[in-house]
This record gives sequence, structure tokens and C-alpha cells, in this order.
Amino acid sequence: MRIVLKIAIYSVLWFCFACEKEQNMPIEGDFSITMVDDNYNVPVQARIINKITGADAFQWEFPNGSYSSSTAFYPEDIRYTEPGTYTIRAHTTNLDGEARTFEKSFTIYSELSALFSFTQEGSNIAPLTLSFNNQSEGAITYQWSFEEGSPSYSSEKNPTVTFKKGGTFKLRLEASNHSQRQVMEKTVIVRSPLVAAFDIHNEYPHNIQAPVRLFLKNQSINAFSYHWQVSNGIFQQESTDENPSFILPTEGVYEIKLTANNDKQTLSEKKNFTVTGGNNLITFTDIKLGINTSKEKGCYFSSFLGKVLKPNEVTTENGKLIDFVYFGQSPSFAYNVFLSPDEAQTAVFDPIPQATKSYFINKQENISQPVFTSVAFEALSSGATLSSLSIKTNSNKAPFNKEKTNRIVLFETTNGRKGAIKIKDYVTNGTESYIVVDIKMQKIINQ
Repeated sequence: MRIVLKIAIYSVLWFCFACEKEQNMPIEGDFSITMVDDNYNVPVQARIINKITGADAFQWEFPNGSYSSSTAFYPEDIRYTEPGTYTIRAHTTNLDGEARTFEKSFTIYSELSALFSFTQEGSNIAPLTLSFNNQSEGAITYQWSFEEGSPSYSSEKNPTVTFKKGGTFKLRLEASNHSQRQVMEKTVIVRSPLVAAFDIHNEYPHNIQAPVRLFLKNQSINAFSYHWQVSNGIFQQESTDENPSFILPTEGVYEIKLTANNDKQTLSEKKNFTVTGGNNLITFTDIKLGINTSKEKGCYFSSFLGKVLKPNEVTTENGKLIDFVYFGQSPSFAYNVFLSPDEAQTAVFDPIPQATKSYFINKQENISQPVFTSVAFEALSSGATLSSLSIKTNSNKAPFNKEKTNRIVLFETTNGRKGAIKIKDYVTNGTESYIVVDIKMQKIINQ
């Protein structure tokens, strides 16, 4: 009997202990939030995964959601239509009087869009630096790529990139969030970086005797301004013209320096030009000028080109370089005359494109002065000697024949350079007859 009574007492105690443990079960666990379709861009639906244990009652709070509260163990999905950070709270209690609050926050974003603009520093000449203004919405990460840029890639929100060479380059932004990806592309046109360069053109390419007039052809790329310096250590000239010309008056080695700049760089280019001794006189020897029927020999002379041109060789480019035209009527040389280029059409020739004006004294015997003899021609060694001749005021277009030997014809070009032609020989060869002349003339005016 005692044994049975003890067993009964132990059973009651065990039952009471077991009841006490069940009644004191704590509220534990947690809840989580997922976005339907893993979409974090408005509009979104938030879904609660409830893993809270030990609670007998729930009071959910959804501020600014599609509904604000719920007492369900599994609330219905909550809809959010505005971007922002939201907090969901679960107030829980149980029969033992225990209470506990659980809280979760999450962020949702605007509808995803990839959008950007950029500003450039100065002109669009390389090196060109761009600063980007990221105007994307709903993104949390950014991947940029810049074709030929430095850097080529970036994950910054608002990067800066530099382009060191010219071209048209692609700019690409990939904006993304938890569930979406958007891409925007643009192009930027970058002009080539600064290059300082030039060519030298001698007024008479075949003659470098002093004085020499140089025409400098600027071939710089993307320069805003220029500064030229020409010097031989004693003589120095400067210019800010784009394509200047300089007269190098004496023999020597001249350094020609161009400094070009823009808003990004300043660069220089140097070249040397050697001038030999001279006295402003250029001489052409044994020049052959054909009569008007000649097909083999020309009748247009250019001191700049240093040669005779045939009628079919005259172009709009070289027509302005012709100093004079010789017209010989026949192999008998009974009628000869030197004409201004703009008067070629008064003979049997076609008009010369861009023809200039020259003046001639074909027959010195028709005027009282000036008289310039064959002896004076041979002794001529300086252009200054020709300066005193009054050619323009005494010009005449009188034709001449071959009876007078070593005839001297005087002329003055459109730019005021004076010269003399010595007719040394008349060569009879049918339609290919020609005269042989020597020419001496000033290279540069008033030198």
C-alpha cells in the first residue's frame, strides 16, 4: 500500500512539473520579409515569413503600407507604392503574460532608370576631362565603362574620366539593384590633342641667296594662338599671325620657332633655314621661250617656279605666278613682244587664270630714259641697281624684230620687283622656233 501511495505522489508531482514547463514557454524566433518576385522597385509587395514561436497573439504594424495592421499569424502581402525605408513591427504576447516586440526595416527604391549627363573641362580638345552627374533612380550599384578613357571602368556613382586622344568614344552606364538592370549609352567627340607643326616655303624655292622671303605655312592641329620667332643670334623677328612671312636679310643659319597653344597645352616646334650670301638679285640663264606655234617650248615665264610654262600647263593655281608672256609671231622673228600676263588674250593665247599685271619697256630706243645696256646687264650684281629704273612710267608695248643684237627688255612685276631680259639668240626651227634669254631681277622689293 505504501508503495502504491508513493507512486501516486510521484506521478502527481511529475504532472505538475510538466504543466509548469508548458505554461512558461518563451516567445522566440523572428520573422523575415521578402519582396514578391524579388522586386525592390515600386510598386512592391512585401511578404512576411513568420517564424516566431511561443506567442499566442500578434499585433502587426505596417506604417504607410497598403493596410496598416493585422492580427494574423501570416498577414497578407503589403503593397508599397512610394520609395523609402519602411519598418514592420510585430507585437506578440502569450498566455503566460510574456510580451515581446519584433522589428524589421527594409528599403525600396524608385522605378529603376539609368540616366546621366556630363560636363567637360574647357574645350573638347584632348586631353579632355569629363565629370559625370549620375541621375539614375532606383539603383544601388553602378558600372561605368569609358571607351579609350582613363580610367576605362568605374563603380563610383559620379566618376571623372580623361580622354588623352581624339575620336568618338562610347560612354556606358549600367545601373542595377536587387532585381533589375538598366543601361544608358552616349558618345563623346574628342578633338585631337595639340600638335605644333609648320612648313617653310621659300618665295623662290630654287634660290636661297640673301635676302630670302619665307612664307611659313602653319600646320598645327587644334591650336588657339601662335607665336613665331625667327632669329640668327643677331637678327630677330616675331609674329602672332597664323601664317606669317619673314624676310631673312643676310646670310646665316636662322632658327624658326613656332609656339602653339590652346586651353590644354603649349607646344613648340623648331626648324633651321640656311641663307647663303646674296644681294637681292636672282638670275636665270639660257631660258628658252618658244614662238606661239611651238608645242615643245612654252612662252610663259615664272620666276617663282623658276621655269617656263606651256599654255596647256597653266592652271588656276600657277596662273598668278606668271611674270610675263613672250609672243613671237613667226620663225622669222619679225614681230616679237613681251606682254603682261593679264594681256595674253590680246595675242593668240587664252586668258591666264588669276593673271597679274606687269609693265614692260620692249624697245628702249623709243624712250629717252632709262637706258640699260647689255654691258650694264652683264655687270648687274645687285638688285639695288634696278631700283632706280623708271619702268612703269616709261612702259611701252612696241614690238621688236631680231635686227638689234643683245636687246635688253625691262619689266616690273605686279608686286614692284624690277628686272631685265637679255635676248641672246633667235633660233629658227620652223614652228618650234624660239629665243634664248638671260633674266636678272630683284628677289624682294626695295632690298
